[in-house]
Amino acid sequence: MHVPEEIRAEAAALIDHHALGLWKPHDADRRAAVALYRFLETGQPLTGEQIRSALAHEEPAADMNERLRELLHGTAGLLDDAAVAESPDGRDAVDHVCLLLDALALAELTGR
Repeated sequence: MHVPEEIRAEAAALIDHHALGLWKPHDADRRAAVALYRFLETGQPLTGEQIRSALAHEEPAADMNERLRELLHGTAGLLDDAAVAESPDGRDAVDHVCLLLDALALAELTGR
């Protein structure tokens, strides 16, 4: 999943599933989202290296949602290709992933 349109669509689907209560993130999902959210709060752009670092801490847990893990791996790959990442479709895809991370992290931080 390296095509921006696929990443955007998957992020949007996970946002919807989370908002509708159809998907209950595991602790590993929330920990990864919080780690990336805290990085985003610094104002720095998300990088493939940052995503891989957050995932490396969660990989052994094996309870991370496979769709989320694949989405984040795909996003890391997209971010590694600067030309694609800076395209309008690439930026839109990354924005959707960041919205998903925000939703998961804020739900964790507020206890909802």
